[in-house]
Amino acid sequence: MNTIKTEEKVQRGNSALAVKAGFWYVLSSFLVKGISFLTTPIFSRLMSKGDYGEFSNFASWEATLLVITSLEMYHTLTRAYYDFTEDYDKYVSTVTTLSCGVTLLFYVLFLCFKDFLLPVVSIPEQYIHLMFIALLFQSCKQVFLTRERTLYRYKSVAILTAVNLVIPTGIAIALVCLVPEGSRLSARLYGYYIPSAIIGACLAIPLILRGKSFRGSYIRYALKLSIPLCIQYLTAHLLTSTNTIIAKSMLGAEAAAVVSITSSTIHILTIFFNSVSGALTTWLMDNLEQKNSKRVRKDMMFYVALLAAVSIGVLLLAPEVVAILGGAKYKEAVPLIPYLSLGIFFQSVSSIFTITLTYDKNVVWTAVWTGIIAALSVVTKILLLNEVGLMVLAYTNAAAFMLMFFVNYILVRRAGYAQYMNMPKLLLVGLVVLVLTLGSTFLYSHRFVRYGFIAAFVVVVLVFVIMKRKLIIGFIRKAGRTKL
Repeated sequence: MNTIKTEEKVQRGNSALAVKAGFWYVLSSFLVKGISFLTTPIFSRLMSKGDYGEFSNFASWEATLLVITSLEMYHTLTRAYYDFTEDYDKYVSTVTTLSCGVTLLFYVLFLCFKDFLLPVVSIPEQYIHLMFIALLFQSCKQVFLTRERTLYRYKSVAILTAVNLVIPTGIAIALVCLVPEGSRLSARLYGYYIPSAIIGACLAIPLILRGKSFRGSYIRYALKLSIPLCIQYLTAHLLTSTNTIIAKSMLGAEAAAVVSITSSTIHILTIFFNSVSGALTTWLMDNLEQKNSKRVRKDMMFYVALLAAVSIGVLLLAPEVVAILGGAKYKEAVPLIPYLSLGIFFQSVSSIFTITLTYDKNVVWTAVWTGIIAALSVVTKILLLNEVGLMVLAYTNAAAFMLMFFVNYILVRRAGYAQYMNMPKLLLVGLVVLVLTLGSTFLYSHRFVRYGFIAAFVVVVLVFVIMKRKLIIGFIRKAGRTKL
């Protein structure tokens, strides 16, 4: 730990270090997790539409329950580094053990009330046990990855991310191809989640043994910060993951499959945004700790511009991506993508505010407001889905995340961190993405106009790279000389 402290004085908060470290994390998360995106056409063709919808429902519930059962305690590790630098592994050990204990507690509660809960989740009982095994060790993987990112050990993050996705995905594909059609749902579920759980179990052991601690003071610290974060992340997560659940409950498995294809289409966008945001967290907190407001205001715009460029690219290429993933039978998914993409863009930009409020240990009100907005959004979807159709899911998500963006900025401003945010430029970039989203229907109905926009977009990106080539090359060279 002393080595880490020495490096912190020289490097922590350095943008060049963040670029180099972030490169490994984004590369692993974006490219390696892209395997799941690329395998979507395989599973959508091998599995029946109903089974594909059932798997999507399981995956949506697993992701939603993970937020609840883990209490998002792994998010506290980055902030805890500054308070428990000398005993950091003891804090990590406590959080890992506590996460496992909370997950087991929820499992027992689910079994006690399964007669009421099984119809709610709409998942066969035989798969519930598998789900909680996956949840138990998924939280351990999250703790491990967050610890490594906090210590700028992004190469280990890259390796684990690759192993955790490639092996389970490969096994799932092999099993789905080998078994009869009636068993392919079970083959995909067990083939993916059991190997993934084994990997998580192998990570849990060193996390617990390295610190060998389970202190009450650490538990209180973790819960005080994580419970509001859990509420915030859960309610934000509900806006996206429950689209499939609501569609299945109200319109059936085939509607859920259409929504799932839409989710798969923007999944690569979500992976990229979450990867960049994850790489950003430690850098931003380091600069908040060092009070480098000018650096944050300047370098943050590269992050926002990158998010906008990727969002626009996904919007322009949505018809082609859907055609590749699912074919013509899923063409009704195309109009949903621009608005879902817009929502994810504002959610990712808003993560700047969330990270800042987490550093300030001031996340209660963001949790309250996120909960209110998410609850109203879910009610809106349920009330209007039958009348408006699937588009209401995308419209509601976009409006909710835009509202959260403004609410969280107000909270950051009240907390005294307004000088770190370049709000005029943030709004300008957001406006560009919004205008293109509103014009997406016109673009999709006029193919050659859309191709013209794609060509113009490529030219703008190339011109920007050429104009900023000295800055980019210099930045990369600095990153290359920076040791991880």
